[in-house]
Amino acid sequence: MNTHKGMVAVPALLVVLGIIVIGGIGYVAFNPGVTNAPTEEVTEETVSENEAVVDARISWKFEDAGEKDFIPYTKVFVTVGSKMYDMGEFQGSCSEIGATGGVDGKGLLAGELSAAQCWFAGGGDEIGVFANEDGGYDIMVGQLEEPIEGSAGFRGNFEVKIPI
Repeated sequence: MNTHKGMVAVPALLVVLGIIVIGGIGYVAFNPGVTNAPTEEVTEETVSENEAVVDARISWKFEDAGEKDFIPYTKVFVTVGSKMYDMGEFQGSCSEIGATGGVDGKGLLAGELSAAQCWFAGGGDEIGVFANEDGGYDIMVGQLEEPIEGSAGFRGNFEVKIPI
């Protein structure tokens, strides 16, 4: 039988690794505090942060508002927390957009928590609920335009309609 030099070290290395693994398991088994994550102390500030998250529930409602001069209109309502806001009538059909949706496929904008887009004949409006620096929300309305040959589409000119 031929034994190659260096092949003896492989079983010895496996035995040493086995002892280290068993030692680590034993240490964790006899010291359960090692694997427990520190618990967060519940303070008034923590509770108010959680309430803000709960109050940020946002839902959309769309109602057919008929036609005017052969243009369809949709009435848009947004509920933030427990309060519903009537945003008015917008041209075209409206739908809520997700993280990767919308007319440009880019989804929500920076700071935008939820949004709906209304679209008709190459343009429309976006109604969005944005977080503001004061810890509250702003419902803003902006413009949408489809791309024209040689230029990108437009999505912007947002104005605060309702500060919350």
